[in-house]
Amino acid sequence: MKKTRLCAVCAALCICAAAAAGCGNSIGESEGRLSGTAAGASEAEVTAAPEQTEAVTEAAVTTAAETTTTEATTTEAPSTAVTVAEEDVFPSYGEWADNDIVIADRYEGDKVRALLPFYSTDEIGQWYGEVLNKYKEMAGEDVNVYNMSIPLASQFYMPPDMADVFADQAEGIKNIGSVLDGVKNVDLTDTMSAHLNEYIYSRTDHHWQPLGAYYAAQKFCEEAGVGFEDDLSKYEKCVKEDFCGTMYSFTYVQELADHPDTFTYYKPSNEYTTTYYDESFNNGVEGDLFADWAEGVGCYSVFMGGDMNITEIKTDVDNGRCLVLIKDSYGNALVPFFVGSFEKIYVVDFRYAEISMKELFEKVGATDILFGMSISSGYTPGQIESIEGIMQ
Repeated sequence: MKKTRLCAVCAALCICAAAAAGCGNSIGESEGRLSGTAAGASEAEVTAAPEQTEAVTEAAVTTAAETTTTEATTTEAPSTAVTVAEEDVFPSYGEWADNDIVIADRYEGDKVRALLPFYSTDEIGQWYGEVLNKYKEMAGEDVNVYNMSIPLASQFYMPPDMADVFADQAEGIKNIGSVLDGVKNVDLTDTMSAHLNEYIYSRTDHHWQPLGAYYAAQKFCEEAGVGFEDDLSKYEKCVKEDFCGTMYSFTYVQELADHPDTFTYYKPSNEYTTTYYDESFNNGVEGDLFADWAEGVGCYSVFMGGDMNITEIKTDVDNGRCLVLIKDSYGNALVPFFVGSFEKIYVVDFRYAEISMKELFEKVGATDILFGMSISSGYTPGQIESIEGIMQ
């Protein structure tokens, strides 16, 4: 099927893909607040669903403007499990909200959860896989290339009465993997399923929690054959309370605001430096890997302050491995857990990069390339076109 046909086929299906793929906000360091488009939607995403995307973006920007700055609370406590019993983690009923979002257990206090839709066609996922094959061919035999399509919370926490309303993301991941040639498919379905009674996905935000990214990073490092710090007590644990994320802005369901998330992130303990470059990989400036003062709806932007810059991290790891992470905002939460595993890390958001990946790979001496992004990006034509467009 030609790309033009694919765009037409899935324009109706991917009405909320913009939300799933791109809400890592950019933070203006000098002003201490969120800046730019809070939903992070690319031009291609806006074209696919103009009315919905405009509404979502406006809502997110309005909420972000009210953000205040504060320091995170830190503790060394290693506990990660949620406080409710395992059988109480899973929703019992659901209802529809705006933007095709499901609200689960709306009137069950802290159990309330908002779930993004996922729609797919096999042809679109296979198109994405074929684009990754082109990257592998371009990078060469000596460079490892991996795909990590990150499942949304809706894959695991859909209420029983709405279990079949969206496509099966596990099948979507397998579908991508079925066409990969020389590219390793890092399937997170079982990894995430093993930890569903823990706080691995936010309830009021469309992103995962950093704890979910920790388990995913561990899985990837095993596949990549590099070391991994699997003792969470070795990380500095930072906690932000009252995190009411993007899903309230998308739906205005009051129960989400009444029962916010706790946002917990982890800082690596080994030595590293962070340099931020512009979208063309010029004008490097040293900075902090974490924007600790991010608050409110922007809590998820603690990682690198957002999406727009190309981030370089040089670590004290001495293994000659250089990772290039090509990602949407979901991939941001992975980065801290790679700091103890790779000698160098480069983080590139495909929606903003203005340098060809071929040139970047050659400049930095990439040994490993990871496409780490929400599964929605691999099933959204505008996103696939962007990933293909920056290749050479």
